[in-house]
Amino acid sequence: MSPAEPVSGVPVRMAMWPWLGLAVLFAAAFGPVLASIAGSWFDPTANMEHGLLVPGVAGYAVYQNWRRLQSLPMRPRAWGLGMIAGAAILVWVSTVAQWTYLARISVLISIAGGVIFLHGPLLLRALRYPFLILFMGITPPTFIYSRLTLELQLIASILAEKTLEVIGYSVLRQGNILEMVGEKLAVEEACSGIKSLITLGFFALVYVYFLVPEKRIRVCLLASVVPIAIAGNAMRIVITGVVGQYDRQLAHSVFHDISGYVLLLFSSAVFLSVHWLAGRFGSPRRLPVESRV
Repeated sequence: MSPAEPVSGVPVRMAMWPWLGLAVLFAAAFGPVLASIAGSWFDPTANMEHGLLVPGVAGYAVYQNWRRLQSLPMRPRAWGLGMIAGAAILVWVSTVAQWTYLARISVLISIAGGVIFLHGPLLLRALRYPFLILFMGITPPTFIYSRLTLELQLIASILAEKTLEVIGYSVLRQGNILEMVGEKLAVEEACSGIKSLITLGFFALVYVYFLVPEKRIRVCLLASVVPIAIAGNAMRIVITGVVGQYDRQLAHSVFHDISGYVLLLFSSAVFLSVHWLAGRFGSPRRLPVESRV
């Protein structure tokens, strides 16, 4: 019988030395790509500041469930080596073709292949959330990022226009430009809400993993991230426009600088409120003991 197979259904505990050896080889092979990923976290145009938290959060998620992960049956598969080899080829091709995103994604493919080769698909399935967290540390491809930014600019501009009209202000919108009396607001890329969307998405993913055990509430919370981020950014534009009617210099200086951080705090508070409402009204009521069948 192969030593990799469990005996009489008893799980085989994971040995640390193979994992440490693979980690050393992984760091040597993907060092430049890992440096590229880490560098993007310090790039102000990438909006990936939360990436600094990604390794620690993913590592803690694994540590928190270490005993349960060790109890999984050990069924390594040789085709995991194929995934590692494929990831190495993908890195080489992506580097030559300057496809940065594919090179970074190959890191996750390689890690997944190592998990399958050393322990099996069951462990990889159990690690799906830590892998999602690691995925959130990779900057989206440029064409998707640009397209998403443009769409968010237009949506935020439309919502801000309608809201300002509802509260009594005259607004003329041309694309992502809002013209008010004595004021012109240009919803630029930095004000599109992409930063709050990415940051709130990471926060939501971590939050539901550690604090929300119910699957349907997890789905509800993750689905709420996009509308919360869009509505919050539109509200930021509306408040900027209103403030600009009374003090244009304030609206485009101090207020504009701090409003992004206030928006993130506001969006996080709304997200927590959605969780409270989902738990308050979404959970089935438990009957008293004497009323249960």
